[in-house]
Amino acid sequence: MKKILISAMGAVLTCLTVTAQAETEQVSSTSYWVEVNPGQPVEMPSGAKGRSVMRTHATVVQADGEVSSQWCTGHQGVSADGQAGGAGYCTIIADNGDMLYVSFVLGAADQPATWTVMGGTGGYEGATGGGTTATVSRRGDGRAWTSKSTGTITTR
Repeated sequence: MKKILISAMGAVLTCLTVTAQAETEQVSSTSYWVEVNPGQPVEMPSGAKGRSVMRTHATVVQADGEVSSQWCTGHQGVSADGQAGGAGYCTIIADNGDMLYVSFVLGAADQPATWTVMGGTGGYEGATGGGTTATVSRRGDGRAWTSKSTGTITTR
């Protein structure tokens, strides 16, 4: 009986140890974006303008060389006094098919966007984290750009 109890306690401690070990990954990536669909133009009576349901795609290259594909949908607006803003969500698909779900909020003109991990599938199930993304270059027509992202992703 004593051996069974000690074995059971060992199994419980092992489970607790495995459950408690979360892995935090530092994000340092460069994304190469293309606007797939510019969205529908919207103009409000106040003079505010925007675009709804924009779709973009990026090839994301991590500092360690890992590559993933990122699809985003968002909405963007500019108030009558020229203040810009927007928000949306992205699905990042790793080479093995695991997906990471992220929401984002655009920053002011010269400020980085912020992103927050909402979860995922496979190795990203239950993931948390967040960070910032800054645009480093933009094509003249605005339909392609490069950005740098930093932050953390914690997986269980």
